[in-house]
Amino acid sequence: MLKFSLLFGLILVIIAPVESKVIERNYPEHDGHRKHVHPLSLIKPNSITVKINKDIQLTAEPSLLQQSGEWVTVTFSKVPSPSNEDWIGVYSPSKVDISKHAPVKYQFCNRSSGYNETGSGTLRFKLVNMHEEYIFAILRGVNATLLQTSNEVTFANPNEVLQGHLALTGNDGEMKAMWNSGNIQNNQMVLWGTTPGSYPNSAAAVGITYTSSDLCGDVAIDFGWKDPGYLQSAVMTNLIPEQQYYYIFGGNATGWSDEQFFYAAPEAGAQILVDLIAYGDMGKGEEDGSFEHWEEVPSLNTTKNVYSQINFIDLILHIGDIAYAVGYSSQWDEFMAQIAPVAQRVPYMTLPGNHERDFPLSGSFYNGTDSGGECGIPYESRFPMPNVDRLTQWYSFNYGNIHFVMMSTEHNFLRGSAQFQFIDADLRSVDRSVTPWVIFSGHRPMYIDSTDNSSVSSDQTVAHLLRENVEELLVKHGVDLALWGHHHSYQRSCPLYKGECHREGNFPIHAVIGMGGMGLSQNLETIKPLWVDVVDDTEYGYSRITTTQNSLLFQYFSNTRGMRDEFVLVKN
Repeated sequence: MLKFSLLFGLILVIIAPVESKVIERNYPEHDGHRKHVHPLSLIKPNSITVKINKDIQLTAEPSLLQQSGEWVTVTFSKVPSPSNEDWIGVYSPSKVDISKHAPVKYQFCNRSSGYNETGSGTLRFKLVNMHEEYIFAILRGVNATLLQTSNEVTFANPNEVLQGHLALTGNDGEMKAMWNSGNIQNNQMVLWGTTPGSYPNSAAAVGITYTSSDLCGDVAIDFGWKDPGYLQSAVMTNLIPEQQYYYIFGGNATGWSDEQFFYAAPEAGAQILVDLIAYGDMGKGEEDGSFEHWEEVPSLNTTKNVYSQINFIDLILHIGDIAYAVGYSSQWDEFMAQIAPVAQRVPYMTLPGNHERDFPLSGSFYNGTDSGGECGIPYESRFPMPNVDRLTQWYSFNYGNIHFVMMSTEHNFLRGSAQFQFIDADLRSVDRSVTPWVIFSGHRPMYIDSTDNSSVSSDQTVAHLLRENVEELLVKHGVDLALWGHHHSYQRSCPLYKGECHREGNFPIHAVIGMGGMGLSQNLETIKPLWVDVVDDTEYGYSRITTTQNSLLFQYFSNTRGMRDEFVLVKN
């Protein structure tokens, strides 16, 4: 097999951007991708003092919500000496000790016009059903004083089945459905069939959960902890390739989901066009404008733009740094709610990043604290990928004419390691007459334009280690495209090996696609590396990959400016 050179460079024609109602906020510039504002981390629950002022009126309406995602209006008045430091915190469950738990999110009172003059105002919040009641509180300052709490807000069905998403299992004729059933563990199932409203097939679900004692420390077992409920998974089997199926999930005790549909995966080697979307480092945002976690508001645009194409794509790759929950459990619920419209329609395939996995003495390759003490447990419980376990978060799968290899840069990948041996054996076994295209993915990049060279886990140090240990396998086995994240930018290399461009021959192109929504990494080198064909650290977006048996089209889309780059690979 010969791979020809790039047919296109940077495309100057810009297509019309997908319309979105989300306004992306401007944030202060930062050096690199680790220095981010983290609003929840500014709040120290154990520093909160309680000075309830009975004159303050604080109400939330409606107090009963029919389904997840509805809006609540919070009204407050008679706040003495109103201040820019006054804020409304959102807490769940309602009986939580505010001095021991972080809020789900918050808004400053002065967002309501005239608050500083009157001590009165209204704010609106969008609430995800977290299977517990909510309560609102008005507090003053970072080392806060609790001034008043509101009435409870409840959901008509606390155990409403939510967070639906799909994944391939690695086996032909199968699709895994996953969801959250609140406090109900047993008697959950998925029903499916080929006709809307008719579900002759069923599969029982297995419900799992985890406790704070299963996690590793830090915020995750302290004020960030919240019970995740039961995470269900069930496998639909004997599916006809490319057949459309309709499905629902749930049970009599929880109720049932709305009907969804998906298309069964094609057989490996099927002579079809495969269309997928890929990104990394997306996280989640708040449509109500609340503060909750880092600078991920642009992720709302990414999700909405991907959803606008959901009828035309086959699967999604999210290559690490998934929710950026980093110990704040409620962020997982909100992230899963954000991606559900796309993830319950097409397989949502993932791999772990540093913000899911890394924590000292937890088995992660790097001993940083980037997971906030989660050390992979919440991620692994929600995204059980094919043939993985706690120690082996790497895997591969086929889809039509593509073989995907998903490595974990957060586990040992050095020569001789179990992961190194897996990658070598897996790539060696690929039948290129069946799956002519091989796409390789990992979170931390093997090649990166970045000034970060400060530690053993820095961009350049890890990139060098990946090149020393893994690059030879990619070249030896003819990987076509390598996708990476971690650095929050878009970067695309020439066909590359040992830092040098090879415009002819069989060498992979490397693309960094960490621009999904987290604050951009604007720490590029002063002199652009010679292997860099395109680099963009100013836009959020996603990539789209379309393959036939003999061509691969890669496109990079900005959320607001449309297509910014594309290239085509052609096989002889």
